[in-house]
Parts: sequence; structure tokens; C-alpha cells
Amino acid sequence: MRDKMQKQVKAGRPRGLAGRLGRLRRIGSTLVVLGLVLAVGLAAAPLVEQPEEEALALALLGKTIVIDAGHGGFDPGAIGVSGVQEKDVNLAVSRRVADLLRQVGASVIETRTEDIALAESKREDIHRRVAIAEENDAGLFITIQANSIPQGQYRGGQVFYAAESVEGRALSESIQQSMQSVLQNTDRKAKSIENIYVVNNLAVTSIVVETGFLSNAEEEALLADSRYQQLVAYAVFLGIVGYYSGQPVSGF
Repeated sequence: MRDKMQKQVKAGRPRGLAGRLGRLRRIGSTLVVLGLVLAVGLAAAPLVEQPEEEALALALLGKTIVIDAGHGGFDPGAIGVSGVQEKDVNLAVSRRVADLLRQVGASVIETRTEDIALAESKREDIHRRVAIAEENDAGLFITIQANSIPQGQYRGGQVFYAAESVEGRALSESIQQSMQSVLQNTDRKAKSIENIYVVNNLAVTSIVVETGFLSNAEEEALLADSRYQQLVAYAVFLGIVGYYSGQPVSGF
């Protein structure tokens, strides 16, 4: 989707992936431990001493969250300067976010798990995504998108929420803070937005996560990289954990 803001803020220059990807090496073992704790059950959980961050993730147990991979099928979304299609980036990141959430006990509904549209027209497709959240009595609706504008110098992930949504703002700021901490290549701030249908037509808390700019050659390359996609997904996941636990989570 295109950035509708009148003013653009340049984010900081990207740093090497090596240090940030090192954070991911701890994800697998941590989530395994969390899975074991959940298997023991809530009654036994207090008997197991857990690091603070691992205990925080238990706040997601049983929460119903819709993860929406924007665009798909006949609708490619934005096209990067080298031809990367937004729908593919959205799906890759969304599936990773969903996997992380499921590993800590959340009930996750994905609007799509492959390269398809949800209806024959764009309008019907968007309405179907809203219906999925309503039909499943979701607590959160998070749509994953990528940005693109004519100018190629802008970069950085950013989260958007409905102006009147207190919870949307809290969730957006939590994820934005996590993206800044984990990705270390954006100084953007969470921002309210008015022209996104799924944000303004859902009773449940709903936000848009823009993972970066496909119109920026460097960021397009990052967004097409599976390792960076995992890093972005981890940042979103940590932001959701922080939102539900009521305190920021810098990483496991």
C-alpha cells in the first residue's frame, strides 16, 4: 500500500544483518521451553521458574488473533524497484508471525496461507478479511503490508492505527518500539491513519504493520530475504507480547 502521509521521515541507515540475526538463534530454544510450560498446564506453571520474558509470553495463551497477509492472487500490491511483489513479502512475514504466536499458545487465524485472493474483486476481498475477524470473535486484527512511494530514498517499518482507538494505539506503539529495537534501522513512530478500511471498519482492535518500503532498493532486498523476514516477524511478535503483558519486551 502507498504511504498517504503528507510528510515523510527519513529513517536511519541500515546496519549489518549479522548482529541482529544473532538474536534469532535464541528464539527456537526459548519457544521450546515455553511449549513445555504450556504442556504442563497453567496449574503447574507456577512451579516452574521461568525467565521474565518467557513468563510474559504466557499472556498470549488462548488469545484469538487474526494475522492478515495483505493482497494476494490477482492483487500483487506494490511492486518493488527490482520486481519484488508485496503480496509475497506480506505472506512470508505473516506466516512467520503466526507460527511464533501459536508456539506460545495463541489461537491464530490467518486470512490466507497461500498466494490467493479471498474474493473475485478487491472490494469483496477486503470485506471478506473484515468478516473473518468478526466471525472468529478475534481480539486483534493485524494486517501485514509493505510500503511504496514514488521517491526511493524513504525506508523503515511503521505501524498505523485508527485515530480513535486507544487499544490500537497501544498495540501499534508496542510493535513500533519492538521494530526499532530488533531491526535497528528505523526511527519512525506509530501513527494514526484514516483511509484504511480494515482499520476503521472493525470493532476489534486492528492495526496495519508496514514492514518497509519496496520503493527503496536496499529495503526491497532486505524484505525479500528470508532471514530478514524472520527478524521482522520476531519484532512484530515481541510487540504483541508486550501489548498483552503490559510491558515492553526487548527480546528473549
